[in-house]
Amino acid sequence: MEKEYMLKAGFLYNFARFGQWHTSLSEQKAFILCSPDQNFIDIANVALKNRTIQDLPLRSKFISFEELASTKCNMLFITSDTVEAWNIAKPLMQNNIMVVGETDVFIQNGGHIRFFLSSGKIRFEIAPKQLKDAGITISSKVLRLARVVDR
Repeated sequence: MEKEYMLKAGFLYNFARFGQWHTSLSEQKAFILCSPDQNFIDIANVALKNRTIQDLPLRSKFISFEELASTKCNMLFITSDTVEAWNIAKPLMQNNIMVVGETDVFIQNGGHIRFFLSSGKIRFEIAPKQLKDAGITISSKVLRLARVVDR
């Protein structure tokens, strides 16, 4: 799982690099990648050390779903271990958060990007309309690598 999460952290970094948040990030002190999975955050802290997004330091932060409404997350990674709690907490979601997950019906349940395995490799699918509805667009460079879905 550690190697897989290292790779997924790298993907998340690139999603952030090629994402465009409609609300300016310039007023922020850092770009915040949140997850309710402490194991993932520990791995992301190592994998993404000293990285920046639009000249902002990238920070990985463990959050509980109760904190979601009051925490300034730019990206939220929902692991298979935390998806049930996310399904309950979704109404607390704000705009301008890119929501990425790894479970089968993640996009149908409101997520924006979903990781899946294909021939032993990590791949991803994106729902660009759902991203846009959240106030985020993603580069066509990323879309060309993705399986594009419309719920």
